[in-house]
Amino acid sequence: MDKIQKFLLKLNTANRITLLEALNDVKALNLEKYDIKQLQGFRSIFRLRKGKIRIIFRKDGDIGTLLDISYRKDAYRK
Repeated sequence: MDKIQKFLLKLNTANRITLLEALNDVKALNLEKYDIKQLQGFRSIFRLRKGKIRIIFRKDGDIGTLLDISYRKDAYRK
């Protein structure tokens, strides 16, 4: 089980459903309705903000690749 699956299992059902929709939109790059910003210092790495949760992803052509999902307090510490 990877980090994203573990994170999703810890959430309540309502948050899990909304995040799964967001993750599917990231994979398909349907991002018009989300708060998206490019991370400083990176050309193709972006973050999606969904409440207190951040989804970090890379745009690879017409596909989004998930890199990380975590709470805001932990998202930018690496």
